Amino acid sequence: MKWITPCALMALLGASLAHSPQFGALLIPFYLLAWKRYSPRTILLTGIIFIALLFFVLTTIEKSSLHTALTGNETELHLRIAEPLKTNGLTAQVQATSLNGEQLQITFILSPEIKLRELSTLSPTFCKWKGTLKAPSPARNPYAFNYQSYLKQQNIHWIYQIKDLDAAEQCYEISLTVIEKLQFIRQTGIERIDGIFPEKLAPLAEALIFGSRESMDEDLLAAYQKIGVIHLLAISGMHVGMMTAIFWWLLLRIGFTREKVRLILFTGLPLYALLTGASPPVVRAVSMVLIVLLFSFFTKRITLMQALSASFIIQLSINPMSLLQVGFQLSYAVSFTILLCVPSILTGSSKVLSILKVSAVSQIGALPILLYHFHELSIVSFLVNVVYIPIFTAFLLPVIFFLYLLSFAAPQFASFVLLWVEDAVIALDIVTLHLAAFPFASIVVGQPSMVMIFIYVCVTLYLFYRIEISLSIKPFIFLILLISLDWLSSRFNPTGTVLFIDVGQGDSILIDLPWGQGTYLIDTGGAVQFENTTFSVGKDIVWPVLKGKGITSVDKIILTHGDWDHIGGTADLADYVKISEVWISPNAHEKESVEELLQDLHNRSIGVVEKKAPLSWETGESYFTLVYPFDEVYEGNNDSLVLWASIGGLTWFFAGDLEEAGELELLEHYSLNANVLKVGHHGSKSSTAEEFLRELDPDYAIISAGVKNRYNHPHPEVVNRLAAHRVKVFGTHTHGAIEYRFRGKKGTFKWILPYDEE
Repeated sequence: MKWITPCALMALLGASLAHSPQFGALLIPFYLLAWKRYSPRTILLTGIIFIALLFFVLTTIEKSSLHTALTGNETELHLRIAEPLKTNGLTAQVQATSLNGEQLQITFILSPEIKLRELSTLSPTFCKWKGTLKAPSPARNPYAFNYQSYLKQQNIHWIYQIKDLDAAEQCYEISLTVIEKLQFIRQTGIERIDGIFPEKLAPLAEALIFGSRESMDEDLLAAYQKIGVIHLLAISGMHVGMMTAIFWWLLLRIGFTREKVRLILFTGLPLYALLTGASPPVVRAVSMVLIVLLFSFFTKRITLMQALSASFIIQLSINPMSLLQVGFQLSYAVSFTILLCVPSILTGSSKVLSILKVSAVSQIGALPILLYHFHELSIVSFLVNVVYIPIFTAFLLPVIFFLYLLSFAAPQFASFVLLWVEDAVIALDIVTLHLAAFPFASIVVGQPSMVMIFIYVCVTLYLFYRIEISLSIKPFIFLILLISLDWLSSRFNPTGTVLFIDVGQGDSILIDLPWGQGTYLIDTGGAVQFENTTFSVGKDIVWPVLKGKGITSVDKIILTHGDWDHIGGTADLADYVKISEVWISPNAHEKESVEELLQDLHNRSIGVVEKKAPLSWETGESYFTLVYPFDEVYEGNNDSLVLWASIGGLTWFFAGDLEEAGELELLEHYSLNANVLKVGHHGSKSSTAEEFLRELDPDYAIISAGVKNRYNHPHPEVVNRLAAHRVKVFGTHTHGAIEYRFRGKKGTFKWILPYDEE
């Protein structure tokens, strides 16, 4: 069985190259080390090269099969809904199968009066529905989650939106498969936890027993991730191993023979994987145990590394697209590094030191993946894991699982004990939030370039190679220096950027000057907050962009005026970013929304200053002038803070929501030209007057507006006026985020979405 691990490595190479030659190239140092380690003979080498070609072909075929037979114009569809619905505020989501076998993502638009029992009647069913097909939204900003790509990996190409729940026709009962029945059993179990467990304990119990984190508080989840113990809230190999060990011990004590115990586990573990959501770590752990059990039936032995390799080959054979899942990547990367290094590092170690070493090895093994996807590294995780792993494995997991089972036989007694467990969990949550609030709990380095990822792979592999020979501190020091260099490069970058973030119907413009000369944010976007939703423009749109660029502090936030679509993300953004000061228009605090924001900023000790024209400052090769407003009477749009700037070889005019009256008043005081105009008021008819446009004479215009917004911005008259002046127009509603990147006096525009002007 020695051949199985080299075959797994070549399967990884073949699938990676089929997905992206770039990702395949990242693995080159990995294969050089593997060649040195395994030194395959010619016959074996031929075989494993064939494996790489085989998985390249399998993955290519799988990718080519990801297509849709629907046109997007269909309004009536027969749908088989055979899984529980997931509700989120005034919507409910579920995946369904159309009559031609195509998978769709279904969104039900719910009225406030809808009852949960009414939703339960929608599944399982086979009905004819009336609705609207729309394509999933791609990522509209850099570093944002790409929902379109995520669904496409599951061969889902359309979202079918249903507004009328009474529109179902020709409904029939359906028979469920075993897997579908288990999904409903899982949902019933989650609902039972909601009904029996205390409020603060229920979300954790759902995560540990059924692998569902949907009910967990987002701030708490973020805290667990920041301190590097988020893996404890997912059912992983540790959970599966513990459950297997507990049942093995119990069944033997009851009187079952080892052969029967193996058979019970062999049939029960796949069911357990399905009941817990079949996430990549669970499937990996369960399949490894099953492989070991299978070999034990034939009195043969297989190493854990070989079982891991076999598990990898099987999963990749069944679904080559799983390689793109972050959970899949992390699960196998961490397991591989632990199995590779643990024999060398645990010799003669105490339990505490062993946990520290395993935690360190796991973190290092996952480092390139974590930095690429999440752009930050937990500093305290090594120490925190020493405490948290025993708490979860020796106390919370077994106690919660036992009390859940006990609730069926003695619900009152179980409920009484659960109150004590809840107190312990509340205390743990408080500690977790305090640890996450520690200034150096984690460091944000930004998303590394592919070259930097390649260097990370080389360094981590060299470190593991040295560990096998002898444990030395030098490779660790080199890795720390590399992380420090990466961190410094994001803060002292020779490339500057002006980024118009797509915040929907609103404004948010990032100006990040080269060499750390200054970072400014003009407005922070904003959106109407609906009940039962945790979405926030500051947290969910602006912060991921800043985080991906490695930005954790902003020198100035310039809030042009008091409308919510310009200031709404500020407070939430302050939870993640250090803000030196905030600029507002004179007397903007007269607006209620601004007054509330100022109180929030005051509580955070963030300085707020009122500014008016004229005001100039210079930093590096960039020059800024505040050219409007002139008075201290706040009038809304026509008291927007308006900025003229010279950045990256171009001159810029950031108009806020300035309207025609303000534009003409400004022309009475200044004779201005600008290469780039940020069009005022999202392209509204009330802005960008002919006289103003003639004076400014821009080459480019940027319009920040939402897709299909209810104001119909930008107005056709404004677009035609810009076209008449031969101005090249970009819009966040058509192009997504728009970025100007520059070095010195030269730069280029680029945008996120492809756009056909015709």
